[in-house]
Amino acid sequence: MADLFILKTSLLEALKPKRLATALLMLLLPALAAIVWRAVTPGDRFDPAEAYNTLAAYFVFGFTLTILSVIYGTGALSAEIEGRTIVYLLTRPIPRWRLLLMKLIGAWAGITITVSLSVILLGFAVYGMKPEWGRIVSDLKIIPVGALAYSSLFLFFATLMTKPLIWALLYGFGWENIAALFPSGFARLSVLSYLRVLAPHLKEVVGASEGGEDVSNILLRANPLAITPTIAWVTVSILTTLSLGLALFCFSTREYVPREEGG
Repeated sequence: MADLFILKTSLLEALKPKRLATALLMLLLPALAAIVWRAVTPGDRFDPAEAYNTLAAYFVFGFTLTILSVIYGTGALSAEIEGRTIVYLLTRPIPRWRLLLMKLIGAWAGITITVSLSVILLGFAVYGMKPEWGRIVSDLKIIPVGALAYSSLFLFFATLMTKPLIWALLYGFGWENIAALFPSGFARLSVLSYLRVLAPHLKEVVGASEGGEDVSNILLRANPLAITPTIAWVTVSILTTLSLGLALFCFSTREYVPREEGG
């Protein structure tokens, strides 16, 4: 019962006015961008597939998923510390790792639901009342995977650092974007590189053949076919497991006090 209470509390945190407003804005932005794209493009030149794939690649996966993971992932713990409720949380009669795991599940659910709704709205904004459900469903399968990978990583930041939000933002919007500008090997240190292989919008935008060079890797300045779907699945799975394991370990062994008291 205590586990369910923590999970329920975590889910309710997503409905707080500030977080809810942010989530709604992130949910609507891709669809609004699609509406603007359609409005400024002559009807005969508007390509729904190009618009969807471009906005899904750069806006949904590259921005909405990342920013929500930063907010919810780090907030799963930092909100308790800054809100001075961490002391009461740790007095719950359940192991610390289960407390944090319930907090993560709540954060993951909030990210997944919001980003999934964003993709569905984007599909309607681009295709009209008959969206291409095959493409949308394909993305809906990858969104929970990306949400879990990012939220686990940023939760680890929160268990280890005093200002996790800053470091998460630097990683999410710094490294994830500039990694593509460095030589090929660096792109493989970016979570987004693997998500773009699992949801290959960039390849579809450019129109590469199935047997040809992976355009996602070209745009990321990585070696052609350096990241295969198998490698992507294995890497994301290892990253998620390692990040979550380290987060649970740190939370179980370190001391946490309200930030105002702990400096």
